[in-house]
Amino acid sequence: MPVGRFLGRLVIAAAVLAAAGSRSVAAGLIVDGDFTVTGSSKALRADNKGQDWCESRNDTKAGHRLLFLSSKSIAGNATPKAMIKANPDLNTYLSQRFTTPQKGEFTVRYDVLVREILPDDNRSAFFMIGNDSDKKGGPNSTGGERFVFLGFENAAEKGKINLFARGGSGGWEKRTIAAPNLDLGKWYTIEVVVYPSEALYAVSVKGVTQPIEIEAFKAGRKPPKKLTHMSFSSWNDGAGTFYIDNVSAQSQ
Repeated sequence: MPVGRFLGRLVIAAAVLAAAGSRSVAAGLIVDGDFTVTGSSKALRADNKGQDWCESRNDTKAGHRLLFLSSKSIAGNATPKAMIKANPDLNTYLSQRFTTPQKGEFTVRYDVLVREILPDDNRSAFFMIGNDSDKKGGPNSTGGERFVFLGFENAAEKGKINLFARGGSGGWEKRTIAAPNLDLGKWYTIEVVVYPSEALYAVSVKGVTQPIEIEAFKAGRKPPKKLTHMSFSSWNDGAGTFYIDNVSAQSQ
């Protein structure tokens, strides 16, 4: 993978920030990234049509209710966090719209703990950045809406999972393993740097892996150009139980 090119970008970006000093302020693109404002599972699921978290897929009332706001202590994290529960028959999405559509470079970080990936399809705990261009099923619900496409799968060793990234138009077998042999039941911080104009994104796990660049996902001939939403999800053909916390998204 072209790690050198990505690291070169980081050196340039650091130099620019150092030169600009206190004048450089990254713009926040989402609200309530730590889930402290939401208040309840019902509020987390609700779509208030403004900028907020919501369950966007609406795959029956049962699917909608697989999204929870959890305040239980999970692996040392006792603060509010989002939880999606696995179901092999239903789809559940946690989504939020960006403050403005993104066409320039931006960075997303989130903490994730995967409790279970059902073995039927052996993939879940998906994270996607894209849009709601087809106006059906909510944002990132179809391949043509997705630019960033991450997920987890069970690794060969019991209790271990792999973080994978999908890029280009290849099938599931063409996925890239971005971080192998992570632990079930452990919190990890994922960082994604998105380059819309170059149809690329870079993904890393804090303290575990270096960034690797991935071609933007494209179900058709081209990936989406206007990026408006992020989504976390579990599917009927990719079911898993996982927690999300400390989400941030900033433009450069």
